[in-house]
Amino acid sequence: PLMFSIHAPAKVNLYLHVGPARADGRHQLDSLVVFADARAADVISFFPGGERLEFHVTGKGDLTHIGDDQDNLVLRAVRAIEHHSGKQVTGILTLSKHLPIAAGIGGGSADAAATLHLVNSALGLNLTVDTLEELARPLGGDVPACVRGAPVLMRGDGDRVEPVGSDVPVLSALLVCSPTACPTAPVFRQFDQQERSSKFVETPPPDFASVVKYAGALAREYRNDLQIPALTLHSEIKDTLARLQSIDTARFVAMSGSGATCFAIFETPEDADQALADLRTEFPDHWMVSTLLGKAGFNPVGFNL
Repeated sequence: PLMFSIHAPAKVNLYLHVGPARADGRHQLDSLVVFADARAADVISFFPGGERLEFHVTGKGDLTHIGDDQDNLVLRAVRAIEHHSGKQVTGILTLSKHLPIAAGIGGGSADAAATLHLVNSALGLNLTVDTLEELARPLGGDVPACVRGAPVLMRGDGDRVEPVGSDVPVLSALLVCSPTACPTAPVFRQFDQQERSSKFVETPPPDFASVVKYAGALAREYRNDLQIPALTLHSEIKDTLARLQSIDTARFVAMSGSGATCFAIFETPEDADQALADLRTEFPDHWMVSTLLGKAGFNPVGFNL
């Protein structure tokens, strides 16, 4: 039989500007989104065949935040493909969780996006990325960007995904997440309670000259508007940020998405690897990985077994 497999890499917001809530409760977003490599990714595999679809989730840690079979994003992605193509998806679909859940790196969204790519390939549907992006829109704010799997600007309420006008370098990074789940909704509620002086405007991303200059521009001119609300709810995020900022070779430190994952950008992969080695013994209960941030490169792979 043929098995198909795909990586679903972490999404990292290099910056995230958030506007006030609209009448529908959604927020305007302006974010530069990049993707980790296979070291920071879930894995989804699919054996086509049989008369129905079996779905399994494996992985360490608390999987209760994934949702039941009715609202799980992976199964909703399958249903979206079925509805669009008129084909029933049958076989065994397995999600192997490696990314922390409710951690601000779009784990569920990445899983849904990868599933769209995987089923499209396994069924030989030849749907375009534009079509997959359309199918992704009802699934959630991060899913269209994750379908692109390349550096993009995420705007609107996440439904508007735009190419980045300037070059985005491949960045060496260390991702660190404390064991506490940090669900998105309470962070946005906390954001809505804040006084805001700055007006929301969409901003072009920084131009790239060198990693040091790029990191400096991110630190000076951009921000994550959900960072303070998340810190208010989860003080351990402040500890993670402070520890990353204390690393001499770290060029830029921030929180991704609505938290709790924080990241540091380095000039070289070796610097990121060294920081990982230093922190791993210090924070044995934290999830952490050294990775390259850039393009996800969705390549569903078929294996003859």
